[in-house]
Amino acid sequence: MVMKKKMFFILVSIFSILIAFGQQKPDTDYIKNNTYYFEVNVSNIQGKGADILLRSIEESQFFVLGEEHYSAQVSKFTNAIIPLLAKHNYSHFVAEIGPSSAAKITTLIQNNQSLYNFNTEVYDLVGEIPIPFLDGKEDEVFLKKAINNGFEFWGIDQEYMTAQVFLIDEIYNLSENKSALRTLYSAVKKYLISETKMAMQNDSYHLFTELSNSTLVNEFFKSTDITNLKVQKIIADLKESWETYRLREVKDYYSSLHSRLDIMQRNFREYYSKALKADTLPKAIIKIGGKHASKGRSLDNIFDIGNFAMELANFNGKKSTAVLMFPSAYLNDDGSIDNNIDKE
Repeated sequence: MVMKKKMFFILVSIFSILIAFGQQKPDTDYIKNNTYYFEVNVSNIQGKGADILLRSIEESQFFVLGEEHYSAQVSKFTNAIIPLLAKHNYSHFVAEIGPSSAAKITTLIQNNQSLYNFNTEVYDLVGEIPIPFLDGKEDEVFLKKAINNGFEFWGIDQEYMTAQVFLIDEIYNLSENKSALRTLYSAVKKYLISETKMAMQNDSYHLFTELSNSTLVNEFFKSTDITNLKVQKIIADLKESWETYRLREVKDYYSSLHSRLDIMQRNFREYYSKALKADTLPKAIIKIGGKHASKGRSLDNIFDIGNFAMELANFNGKKSTAVLMFPSAYLNDDGSIDNNIDKE
């Protein structure tokens, strides 16, 4: 990305969009006249564009940050607005990660103030990160800021494709019958690492078909205490996540897409229902991939989580602000810059 701390924010009404698309050429003057800049500092944002964003934050129940993933600049922006969100009674941070992963990162930040060792350990084991979109230095900064400002993390997505490597440890550590599980746990952990590593090295390997059908894994799950709700919750989430991925492996993309949507909406409802016990109007920032942030149908032709948040806010007589953020350019490893703007 370009080495500047300025970002731009564009407001275009739906009516104006229809006019612009009705023309043969883009109305660049119109866009210029409706472009508002703001600067991102460590602790805040400033400028006319910032004023527009701040007004939206103040008026909304949900602030949906639709992003292009793995952008350090988006993470810096997130870090800058957290105190502003907290000031306007936002206390929940919705992330595109699994529920157990959300609990794990919260514990790691609270206890260790860092995700570095955790990320490194899992990456060294299988060649892939443990939790998506939270592996950069800038991500750790906004995570700390959010937790220190009292935000509760809601992980509403399926568990990531490497989650079994560390969640198997959570299952074991939460179990009271450790001595009975120890031998089987060691064998299962070794198997999960081996299978996951194989899949990271071979895109065509059907990891989740293998895990779902594994006699060893299912034996371990059945050996856990069925009355331990925390353990059974992790197991259920893993199984459901594996099934969502398995559907993609057999190219049933439609079912996989809707399975994931069901997971996200259900998890959101469960978190929200719990939050209602302490707050009559829970306010949340929802940091999620741009295609999930749409109001109306998304690029996948479904009513995704951004629309879900809008409908919930509408039901409460409130607003939901959706912001799309993407880099205008990329900074390559060799120092060169690639333009990311489609001029047409």
